[in-house]
Amino acid sequence: MPAKHPKASRLQSELARKILHLLKDEGAAAGHHLVELDLCEAFGVSRTPVRGALKLLAADGTLTSRGGRGFILARLPAAADEDERSAEDEEDRHLFEALAIARAAGQLADQFTQQEVVRRFGAKLSAVMRALRHLGELGLVERKPGNGWAFVPDPARILNESYAFRRALEPQMLLQPSFKLDRTWAERARERHTKLRKRPWKSGDGVIFHAVNAEFHEQLARSSGNRAILKAVQRQGQLRDFLIGQWDYPMEQVRSAIDDHLEILAALEAGYADKAAALMLHHLTQSQSQNEVA
Repeated sequence: MPAKHPKASRLQSELARKILHLLKDEGAAAGHHLVELDLCEAFGVSRTPVRGALKLLAADGTLTSRGGRGFILARLPAAADEDERSAEDEEDRHLFEALAIARAAGQLADQFTQQEVVRRFGAKLSAVMRALRHLGELGLVERKPGNGWAFVPDPARILNESYAFRRALEPQMLLQPSFKLDRTWAERARERHTKLRKRPWKSGDGVIFHAVNAEFHEQLARSSGNRAILKAVQRQGQLRDFLIGQWDYPMEQVRSAIDDHLEILAALEAGYADKAAALMLHHLTQSQSQNEVA
């Protein structure tokens, strides 16, 4: 199972867990054949991470490899195994957040070792290594020659480069021929945005919007029907989680961003993809100029 394979990427471990949940939801029995393409479409990812997740599940005996003909279900893990996987995911999330908070507060040096992180945060070495690999994949840390890690300098530049990339990508994702808006989600998103905009403002609400904002952009990427776009937007969201996830944005900027989101939704629902793309470009450009939410 994923917890026993520390070399697995975070994405592969998450996919392995999602595949297990899917098999349980479908009531799959031993001998059930897993089709890679179906899993790619179900989770919006390419074949490479799906194949890695299947190999993880095969390594713990959940699946059986059929050589070049894919995998079949051997057994579903016991509830205790699932609990262990969920506990690992929760552990990783808490450590990621703790590292982000410490770095933002200037409590984490530019250079450090994994052993220092273990001691400081009381985390398992395996969890620390997963977190550092994840941060490395996001371009936030680098392994030093010999021993230790270092944060990539100039986080403001990293964030500005992220904005530049998103300005090139996110308007275009709304213009994809495969784009299909999930109208049920759009209605829920409108209600959630409107409720947040109307609530009496208090300290901390800007942080709450960060999650609403991330879900909005990721769902639009998922609606594009393009797995490469979805993966890219998810990675940018994770990068922003680390760099600015704890910012308590001012009320005026949050409400402005909410209004932008609602305008984009209205244009998409009316079938005006060109207008929605222009609104998205304006939204991201304005957000970068404020160095605030997007």
